[in-house]
Amino acid sequence: MNLRVFNQRFLEPGAQLLMILGIIFLCQPWVAFLHEWSVLVMLVGLISFNVAVHIPPPEPATVDEDDTGPVSVREAVHHG
Repeated sequence: MNLRVFNQRFLEPGAQLLMILGIIFLCQPWVAFLHEWSVLVMLVGLISFNVAVHIPPPEPATVDEDDTGPVSVREAVHHG
């Protein structure tokens, strides 16, 4: 697994989750500790999302147009 795949699979969703959690921590009135640290959680999520977005996505696997894939001998002989 290279950085591009790791970024697409884990970093971007993790950064989005941090931003959402920061908003939830800010809006909940019960736990003062979460409310106090909500802005920092949102800020870390925002910065990590900004970094993750600038990493290019993984390149799609190219299909060789000349390769027809596995062909059985029986089908090849039958079709000529």
